[in-house]
Amino acid sequence: MDTNLFSKINTTISVKENDFITEEKFQNIIQSKDTETLAFILEATPYHLSIDVLENPSQTEISLMTKLVNDYRWAYAESPSDKIVTLFALRYVYHNIKVLLKSKAAIKKDFSKLLIPIGIFDIESLKHLVSSLHSDTLPDFMVHEVESIWNEYETFNNIRVLDVGADLAYFKHLKLLSNELGEVLSQVIVAMIDFYNIITVKRGLSQNKSHGDILQLLSDEGSISAKEFIYIVENQEIFVWFNKINPSLDSIFSTYELKMQDATISSSELEFLCDLLLYKTLDQGRYNVDGPLVLARYLLGCEFEVKNLRMIISALQNTIPFESIKERIRPHYGS
Repeated sequence: MDTNLFSKINTTISVKENDFITEEKFQNIIQSKDTETLAFILEATPYHLSIDVLENPSQTEISLMTKLVNDYRWAYAESPSDKIVTLFALRYVYHNIKVLLKSKAAIKKDFSKLLIPIGIFDIESLKHLVSSLHSDTLPDFMVHEVESIWNEYETFNNIRVLDVGADLAYFKHLKLLSNELGEVLSQVIVAMIDFYNIITVKRGLSQNKSHGDILQLLSDEGSISAKEFIYIVENQEIFVWFNKINPSLDSIFSTYELKMQDATISSSELEFLCDLLLYKTLDQGRYNVDGPLVLARYLLGCEFEVKNLRMIISALQNTIPFESIKERIRPHYGS
């Protein structure tokens, strides 16, 4: 990949990043005591969240996702390589596939409101794929995966097959994508898959699931085999695994490393740690003029900002003290 091709979009990003919520404004959002105060701050942002919108959870979600959809459309239109954008957009593609498969299984139920128009493959193409199990426009491996998922569903008649099948197909697609990306972005993909496996094992064992049941949920596309992830969690070696995928000695990870060492780290903390690792990995692109890391960092920043706003708004709407969600707030752009 010619890193010089990114000079133009990276210059544009240096301007667009001014639209991110600043540290000062973010602190004001956190300190908002009521919806009116929050609306006063957010209405002047690209999210345009008025009091009426904030008082309606479904409208709030639509506004947040509209901003994110527009960010991805811009990135696809301007990026010299759609693969960088797809790294982050692909989960929405497989979310849509999952929704469409469930709709097909339910027959009389319409889940179309759950579809999210993000991704290099448009929703109409995905609808045709799921309905016909055939496509002349989508990659053959996607057609094969969807066909396999549906055949397994018809065999077992279990809706859970659609969830698990779509998740594992997503990770297979991510792994294929990593072969076309540079070392840093490939590390990001490995981290995403590995953390999914670690968290899935941890939750499965806490629910007293058998090894066989847990194995069915795990991806084989990680840095080690699926069985090894079970061994790591059972034998309290998460810290050893983490140091292998994260050779950094950054002190920002120290609290989580201590919890890994004494086996007290929770699944939600592991989810946060995954995002923190992705953030720190891509933050090395902060001062790059060339190359794809600037765009990758920008898109991750867009994702985190929406995630943070969703949590803060929900907490305010449900009178949950900010202290209760403070540790779940993701790093925000430029922090």
